[in-house]
Amino acid sequence: MSIKTIFQRKSENLKALLRYSTINKELKGNYDLFFFFPFWQIGGGERVHADILKVFKKENTLCFLTDQSINNGFKEEFQNYSTTVVLGRWTEKRSFRLFMLKKIAFTINNRKAPVIFGCHSPFFYSLIPYLKAHVKVVDLIHAFTFDPNGPEIYSLPYVQRLDHRVILGENTKKDFRDLYLEKGIDLKYLERLTIITNKTPIPTNRPSKDYSGNLKVLFVARNAPEKRPEIFVEVTKRCFEKQIPADCIMVGGFSGLVGQVWSNTTLIGELFDKEKLNEIYRQAHLILVTSWREGFPLVIMEGMGHGVVPISTNVGEIPTYISSNSYKNGFLVEDKKNPGEIVDEFVYRISHLCRNKDLLEEFSNNAFEFAQKNFGEEKFEQSYRKLLLETPKEA
Repeated sequence: MSIKTIFQRKSENLKALLRYSTINKELKGNYDLFFFFPFWQIGGGERVHADILKVFKKENTLCFLTDQSINNGFKEEFQNYSTTVVLGRWTEKRSFRLFMLKKIAFTINNRKAPVIFGCHSPFFYSLIPYLKAHVKVVDLIHAFTFDPNGPEIYSLPYVQRLDHRVILGENTKKDFRDLYLEKGIDLKYLERLTIITNKTPIPTNRPSKDYSGNLKVLFVARNAPEKRPEIFVEVTKRCFEKQIPADCIMVGGFSGLVGQVWSNTTLIGELFDKEKLNEIYRQAHLILVTSWREGFPLVIMEGMGHGVVPISTNVGEIPTYISSNSYKNGFLVEDKKNPGEIVDEFVYRISHLCRNKDLLEEFSNNAFEFAQKNFGEEKFEQSYRKLLLETPKEA
């Protein structure tokens, strides 16, 4: 270990010790509802976590951030909706971590009817063995990562102690069934799975779209490997070469692509202003999701709420809500092993809709109506309040 690394860790340890008085003060508060989320950085999952905290804004809640955020994207919202504690080094250094687990567990165990809710946080699951039987424990799995170190795997030792598990749809339920069978876990625990669809604000009326010129094609994502932005870039290249009348827009941390994309593509960068993003949705016609794994992306919900038609790889819960046949609200692309075939299918769909704008407008109307019916705030809020505050814990 280098001298620089040793110095950095000692500095982080000192900062953590100085932060302890603040953490200790909050742990003495009058809380019965505790949340454990990894980050408040920009991301679809973090957007959902902020939405969940908002549901319980009028309750007295304490939220722990258990990992290091790379930006402060949703910091203000987290802090507006809940008392928020950043644990930082307290979850990383082994001796600090053990001390903090016991400290937090002691606080929770001394409440009369506490509820803890966590998502994709190893620290949250590590806390569970220290909790007494009267503590209600609920987790959320956004999507199967199919990673040996993913949350569906590191949560396995705690399945029997989880009173409820929130998932986004039936495909995830099937994945859990297969996983429980593989790991020898009693399938009775599937009964603890609860499907709650995420939410997004939906305008009262579908934004009007201009179909007279080039179609506006969106890609909105984190710059992460599973999102496969390189496939979207290749799609834009093919559209340029084939002279398909499409203007492509990438929203996210893709500054590294400056000078590498074609003239039909605009890089917007990360957007922290929700209204600016909504304005892009209002003008867009299509949104592409090229991921190899997903739950049900918030960007699809947001886009559909503005009449944007999704074209997406057939992964996660996306086929539960998107169909060119039954719902006529979007198009699915098979996630084939050959990326070139995936690109070909995306390009075909874009080209087809450029030539059939009546069909595109029909799907836009259907997408908006589907979003109004399924992704509204009231259903989301009622479901979470019922699960956390009204549904009794398992015996």
